Amino acid sequence: MKTWIKSSIAAAVIATGALGATTAMAWGGHCMGDGPRGGKSGWSQMEPAQMKAKMAERAEAHMARLELALALTPEQKPAFETFKGDMKARAERMATHMAERRAAEAPKTAIERMQRMEEMSALRQAEMAQARKAVEAFYGTLSDAQKTVFDAEFQKMGRKGMRGGMGEGKGGGPRDGSGMGPGRG
Repeated sequence: MKTWIKSSIAAAVIATGALGATTAMAWGGHCMGDGPRGGKSGWSQMEPAQMKAKMAERAEAHMARLELALALTPEQKPAFETFKGDMKARAERMATHMAERRAAEAPKTAIERMQRMEEMSALRQAEMAQARKAVEAFYGTLSDAQKTVFDAEFQKMGRKGMRGGMGEGKGGGPRDGSGMGPGRG
């Protein structure tokens, strides 16, 4: 075999190995299921009770930060407590639904998978409509300055913005206004 062919084959083997190593690094180097948290790498892999507790803890922290940022008047506190209760109930419902979905048998066919996606989409739409009503009721009690603060804080509470406290401008927060509020499923 000619030298240039051997060199090309060796280069291809090295490049393939480097690509595989790069992919492994991109996944956090946990290819064998032994990643952080004993191989459980996401919300859907947590035990239901652990997931529910984590979601509640996260939502509570965000609500506390929101309350502090808004500097609510005593007259606004009852409306905030109602809003907070609605958001907490939404988060609990979503955590319960995620746990039920995880425990259910996986769909076997493409049709079953699509039906499951449709059901999840309908659930999210219904939850979003309820969340919007809760936000509208509370939002109406805020001053213009508080509405500006609420808009900024609420945007940070979107799915990506809630991960690890990474808000806008910190690599991972929503930059397009796609934040939805606490407990997004």
